[in-house]
Amino acid sequence: MCWEPFVLAAPDQKVPFPKPMSHTEGLGDRLRIAAFAELQAVRAFGWAAEHFRDVSMEVINGWERQIPEEKLHFRLIMERMNNLGIQPHQKPVSAQLSETLYQCQTGKAFAIEIATAEHRGRLAALKMAAYLENRDPVTARVFLRIARDEVAHVQLVIDHFGWTPGPSPADL
Repeated sequence: MCWEPFVLAAPDQKVPFPKPMSHTEGLGDRLRIAAFAELQAVRAFGWAAEHFRDVSMEVINGWERQIPEEKLHFRLIMERMNNLGIQPHQKPVSAQLSETLYQCQTGKAFAIEIATAEHRGRLAALKMAAYLENRDPVTARVFLRIARDEVAHVQLVIDHFGWTPGPSPADL
């Protein structure tokens, strides 16, 4: 699968750990990771909507409704990266999320796996927004927008499968 403009780490290669946020590269590392996660979500939701028939049409329609939001998240992050001069291909990324999602055998398993990732992404986005609020309010707003949209993505799985996410931001 082509993941341009990103460069995938080789199967035997570890992805470089993100630099601390105190380094200029730290924000770029996190934006790159977030953008790639959004791209993986776009493709995974489309794949799941076509692949799984063991879930209700309401769930499939929900996945299809999430694709434009994931595309928007991807575009917002990529635009911000461009404005900051951050190149997506500067460091390799991992496709572990996609690999895990494409191994799901049922629609329910996929839904829970991606909801778990969306929930983690939401918590990370909220932390990033809080950290960047006074340092880089433009990027903070991007992460807040993503965090707001992820609520509905996770709610779909809560409503249809009774799944319960991990701790809320207030619990952290």
